[in-house]
Amino acid sequence: MYQGSPTGGIEFYKLLYESPEFCAELGQVTLASGQLEAELIRLLLRKAVPNAVEGLTLGKLVKIAAKHNAIGQNEITWLNELCKQRNYLTHNIYALFIELIEETRLERSNLLDSDVHTYIERAWQLKENLIHLAEIVRDA
Repeated sequence: MYQGSPTGGIEFYKLLYESPEFCAELGQVTLASGQLEAELIRLLLRKAVPNAVEGLTLGKLVKIAAKHNAIGQNEITWLNELCKQRNYLTHNIYALFIELIEETRLERSNLLDSDVHTYIERAWQLKENLIHLAEIVRDA
């Protein structure tokens, strides 16, 4: 399907949108994020942290966990980074390809159509990291 042809912008976004593999991985990123959020809520409830209620965003849960020292600093660092990666991938990918935002966490320049595989791998890795961190939070 992919020929290694130069592409970019909205054309590359369309390739991602039409890729069942990318969309499946992105869906799993969403599910893994929900798992991590739920495990953070459970952790905060176990630690009797106030305001640990369902419906808070991942970023807000991480801030509450950090403020109340509910988990170690290394885990907080990872939580913050994964939250940024997740937000960028799920909320900013279209904006990236229409040049509404700067190219920072993901490439927009000098792409080939086959770079869809790179995006699939990035989503897969993010999902794996989210799941692993959810397990760490669960066991904390």
